[in-house]
Amino acid sequence: MTQPGAALAALPVEPLRVLVVALLAVAVICLVVIADYTGYPGTPSRFWLFQYLLRTQDVAGSLLLMGLVLTACFGPVGHAGLRLVDTLSRHPWHAAGVTFVALCLGCLYVEHNYPLAQDEYAALFQSRVFAEGRLTGQFPPDLVGRLIPPIYLNHFLFGSLQTGEVASAYWPGFALLLAPFTALGIPWACNPLLASAALVVMGALAERLSGAKQARGWAMLLALGSPAFTAMAITYFSMTAHLLLNLAFAWLVLGRTPLRLFLAGLLGAWALALHNPVPHALFALPWVVWLALQPQPLRHLLPLAAGYVPLGAFLGLGWALVLSGVQGTTHYSLYTDTAAHQRVANFLWEWFVRVQSALAEPGERQLATRLAELARLWCWAVPGLLLFAAAGWWLSRRIAGARLLGISLVSTFAGFLFVGFDQGYGWGARYLHSAWGALPVLAAIALAADAPLRWSGLARYIAGLALLSAVLATALRVAQIHDYVTAHLANRPPSLASVRQIVFVRYDPANYTADFVQNDPFLRDKVWYFFSLGPRLDEQLIRRRFPSARLVSQDARGETWRLD
Repeated sequence: MTQPGAALAALPVEPLRVLVVALLAVAVICLVVIADYTGYPGTPSRFWLFQYLLRTQDVAGSLLLMGLVLTACFGPVGHAGLRLVDTLSRHPWHAAGVTFVALCLGCLYVEHNYPLAQDEYAALFQSRVFAEGRLTGQFPPDLVGRLIPPIYLNHFLFGSLQTGEVASAYWPGFALLLAPFTALGIPWACNPLLASAALVVMGALAERLSGAKQARGWAMLLALGSPAFTAMAITYFSMTAHLLLNLAFAWLVLGRTPLRLFLAGLLGAWALALHNPVPHALFALPWVVWLALQPQPLRHLLPLAAGYVPLGAFLGLGWALVLSGVQGTTHYSLYTDTAAHQRVANFLWEWFVRVQSALAEPGERQLATRLAELARLWCWAVPGLLLFAAAGWWLSRRIAGARLLGISLVSTFAGFLFVGFDQGYGWGARYLHSAWGALPVLAAIALAADAPLRWSGLARYIAGLALLSAVLATALRVAQIHDYVTAHLANRPPSLASVRQIVFVRYDPANYTADFVQNDPFLRDKVWYFFSLGPRLDEQLIRRRFPSARLVSQDARGETWRLD
């Protein structure tokens, strides 16, 4: 097996100016792609969220990265970056601890500890249910259509109009991970902890694949310098969990012992059930094929399957039974009976219909959207990370683990070419985040594989670039995220402090106000958010169900009724 250091030693070190010109050229291309992207008609508005975020966030991000590319050429920042690489290599767990604290603060004060998207709310909602030792929440049956916006009912949350049972429409893996943190009253700490663990695993994989201890520090610095990694970790999206479990899956599969393969199967089964099975399936497919091509393939595949199948069936089919019981018979149903196998068949058929409706043959619009996501991937990372990762993959292509990491990233991108919609919310390239860990690992292999290169001016420049990105690009993204979430929350009707109340939220699709209808699964909070059907119908509901309530606030955003 050829080590990447030998390949690097045979290559001439390209002049720094070539790298700088290449980075500036790609940044300009990203700006052109962003400016040219017209995934939806008309001028960008919040209604077309992906296009809106591209124009309002990533133009500034691209310009800043161009400035960082030039700034890194000057001053002692490169030496400081190399010292940081060395420190991270020697103290990965200390770095993970500091990262955890910083990310927790980011979740509380940058994201306002608020599940911005319904995907996030559904996971948090279900974690509150699990934290109570229950499988479903409970709403008054006649209020289900108000406590869940009708446009979201049986899409993000399943709710029964007969029994009032409510549950997340997504598979339960991430909600189960989140549940212990929710039970402790610190759900905001879950993703920061998962991201900190992923940081350590990235470093360990880079060191293992390169054979160079310094690779650990490089991988960790490149991850910390990329706002895509840190920003996703302060949300309630499941993508950070996908990132960690996929990296741990790769680490275990590389061991190829029966025990490690069994554990890889267990992690893989959990990853399949995090929210939907597609992200892990796309990542894991190259690894499973590789095992199948090894001598005595059953020796490897059977322990892997022994981990995958029982837990995957328990989480997947078990959740199918729960949701089919909540949802009952719908227009998706194949059967009207309530036998367990028929309920599972109804659930699987509905998911087949949902997936089929989401898939489409790659067309011009889809290709443009995926290209725009690649631009977003570039803009939310250390400048040049994709180029450094490509170099690392090429230099280490004879090393199975490195080769497979690169293929997993490509297969994830290729798989989403057949998805007919964009990512909407999500910082960075959300659909690619499950395989994002391949980038710093492969780049670290290139940067740490050969000592002369590692301490050359080129490596010093890249270390400085990563350090500048960790400080300045992160600061820009923090400001952008904080401002966006703050502006979004300003559209929510006001509520009273420590008073039982009902808040009717007026539907404004351009500002996603239906997303404000977020409630505790057992209505234990003092504020209940209702979807408004108009002042007249809202008042009729109040007079019928809460006759003693009084109106205390009314504006274009909605109404607030005090119950105490």
